[in-house]
Order: sequence, then C-alpha cells, then structure tokens
Amino acid sequence: VNDNLHLGAELEDGSRVIGQHRLTGKEQAPLSSPVKQLFLTADEQRLAPARARLRKKNRNLIGQAELICYPPGSFYTSLVANLLPVGVAEAVANNDNPKIYVPNLGHDPEQIGMTLDSSIKTLLRYLHEGTESKYTANHFLNFVLVDSRNGNYPGRVSAALLEELGIQLIDTKLLRKGSADHYDPERLVSALLSLT
Repeated sequence: VNDNLHLGAELEDGSRVIGQHRLTGKEQAPLSSPVKQLFLTADEQRLAPARARLRKKNRNLIGQAELICYPPGSFYTSLVANLLPVGVAEAVANNDNPKIYVPNLGHDPEQIGMTLDSSIKTLLRYLHEGTESKYTANHFLNFVLVDSRNGNYPGRVSAALLEELGIQLIDTKLLRKGSADHYDPERLVSALLSLT
C-alpha cells in the first residue's frame, strides 16, 4: 500500500496496544493477553482507525501467483498484518492456485494460548472479514503443511476441522534432526514447489 499506517491490537483483556514494536514481544515485554482484533491506525499515539487499499500492481501479482503461502513468522505483525488492506483477501480468493499455511514452530509471543486449530481459524477469519460472504474457506486455504514427527507445534490439527473446511493436511519431513524450532529451507521449498 502507499499509506504510512501503524498496527494496533485490541487484546482480550480490553486493553489496546498501538505500534508493531509493542506487539512482537521482541523490543518490549511480550503481550500479557491474547490478541482479540488486529487493526490499522493512522496515529501511533492514539486510536485513529484507518483503511488501506491494495495497489492494483500488487493485486495483479497475487492474481498471477502460482502458489500462495502463509509463512511462519510473527503471526499477527508479519502474517495477518498483510491481510488487512482492502483487496488482499479478494485477490487471494480469486486466485485458483494452491494456498498453503506453514505454521510456526516453537513459541511465537504473539500467539498467546493459540493452537494449530485456532491459528487456522484466525487466519481464515481475517481473510473472510476482507471479502464478501460468497467465499468459502477453500477459496483462501487448501493445505496445511506440517512435520508432526519432528516439529514443535502447539497441539495437533483437528481432522474434523480440516474436513469441515475442506482443507488437506500434508504431513511430511520439513525439519532436520535436532532442529524442532526451525524448518529446513531446502525441504520446505521442495514441499511447496511440489504443490505448484
């Protein structure tokens, strides 16, 4: 987007935090309450709700992508934040190519109390909020990619949830022995490319 905006979050305890650096748990103490709603604001000091619109050039890039990957990283400030601009979810939904979620390994300070199931539901909630109601979960997400034997995940993915949403679980080797908190880049890229 061309706008200079800030991230804010309303937490489940009713408090608000404005500024990405206050959300990540890296520059300041980690959040003490789970995120209820992430939003954009025009002012870092006070709540000034804002909307950003995806640039046409970037909409076209999403539309031409052979694969869309929701990657590991800071769940709210790196992943969900990129779904907030108007037009992102619509562009993703209108791309017929595979869409894959690669969940975080280890501990993400932004994902207080979240399981794999709640991470999937939260990801889909933000995508649905950015579009019309005509889209199903399968327009936004087709596969969840994990290495359940070697990965350090917050719980297992519910087969019932995936079936209900029409999402397929791919459980394959993505880590090397002794690295339960980091995906092996070669194995991850190979798995992703096999879906194109």
